[in-house]
Amino acid sequence: RDVERSRGLGDVYKRQLLDMVKLSNWKNTPVGAFSSGMRQRLNVVRALLSEPKVLFLDEPTVALDPQSTAFIRSLILELSRQGKTIVLTTHIMDEADRLCQRVGIMDHGKILAVGSPEELKQQHSVNTLEEVFLSLTGRELRDFVDNKVSIRRTGRLSR
Repeated sequence: RDVERSRGLGDVYKRQLLDMVKLSNWKNTPVGAFSSGMRQRLNVVRALLSEPKVLFLDEPTVALDPQSTAFIRSLILELSRQGKTIVLTTHIMDEADRLCQRVGIMDHGKILAVGSPEELKQQHSVNTLEEVFLSLTGRELRDFVDNKVSIRRTGRLSR
């Protein structure tokens, strides 16, 4: 319904986007009934509705089943082949390796390295981007407890 309510866009374009993410059969279904994978595919449609020059995708495959993950990844590759510039954030280094032409490794808000996946692996003499990341940031666990969060007796989180 969110797509159906979009103003200023032709019905043909909206149908094309829904077809592209395989949601046409569900266009009149409340989003609340969608699975996580369906919602993530709808998020891609929402991002594309305004026909942006740059598409920002923040952790698009997090917590998805293997089928939805594979679909989203193939969709990202297809959009890239069509000439769309995509900025992807992910903690899944294998995903960055497979999907990205250029990678920036960040830690604590600072960019530590930028290059193609192959360049970064060669520079650090490793086989995976995960190893590049670990060589730049260390292998120690980074446990963190936010003292501002407490659980009340009701079991609900409060800040």
